[in-house]
Amino acid sequence: MKSLIDARLRAICARSTRPLRIVYADGGELRHRPESPPEFTLRFRTAAAQRRTALFGHVGLLDSWFDGEIDIDGDLAALFALGLEGDFSQPSPAVWLRNRWHEFRRSNRDRQQAKDNARFHYGLGTDFYRLWLDRELLMYTCGYWPEGTATVEQAQVNKVEHVCRKVLLAPGETVIDIGCGFGGFMFHAAKHYDARVTGLNTTPEQVGWLREEIARRGLGAQLDVREADFREVDRQYDKVVSIGVLEHAGRDQVDQVVRAHADFLKPGGLGMLHFIGHVGRYPTEFFIR
Repeated sequence: MKSLIDARLRAICARSTRPLRIVYADGGELRHRPESPPEFTLRFRTAAAQRRTALFGHVGLLDSWFDGEIDIDGDLAALFALGLEGDFSQPSPAVWLRNRWHEFRRSNRDRQQAKDNARFHYGLGTDFYRLWLDRELLMYTCGYWPEGTATVEQAQVNKVEHVCRKVLLAPGETVIDIGCGFGGFMFHAAKHYDARVTGLNTTPEQVGWLREEIARRGLGAQLDVREADFREVDRQYDKVVSIGVLEHAGRDQVDQVVRAHADFLKPGGLGMLHFIGHVGRYPTEFFIR
């Protein structure tokens, strides 16, 4: 297995000009551009870490790092840059097979499985997410950082305001927020645009917290949250918003999800899907459940 990881790392190094040092679990070393001081040193502490990295690429490497089986000395950013330069994120045959098996076994085509998938991650409780999300909106998606933005709180307000403007949101309009999370967009749209927003969420922990928060703010006449799958929507709205949810669809469901969002719109309505994507078609990686 050491020969496999050595061959893979040498192939990655061949695409880069960065000087680096890799120390294997048996004490052997790989030096790239040894005439210069290494930008970082990567140390495998166990043969298992080498095996995971050889078989599962960047996922195996990072899992081993998190587990304390790899040490990284020096410039961590340089290590990630090397991975990008060397296409380390491209799946090996083992990763490709595992991705496809995961896509089949955990497919969101089954509604109960889709709910289980969402709850596995988003059902961890509000207290956990409060530790690291923005304090005002609790948005678990990308912020919008135009020049002059100084905090994540402002970046998230910028983002939801940008979404409201993109869909030309007007007072009194009905909106459905697909995958509403903790309701950040909903509260902003109600407060600043006097919109009537329905949030859709399959995670009971988030739904329960959000219903309590809506009641606490006295917004029950404007805001509503449904614990339901997007395939259970039975009416149309003036506007449809989906922020950071399409990534969870899975490769084989993207068409169905996009069509469903269009079906939710009244004639002449506007919708917006915010997501991170690839230019190309890739399987859903197994660590995204």
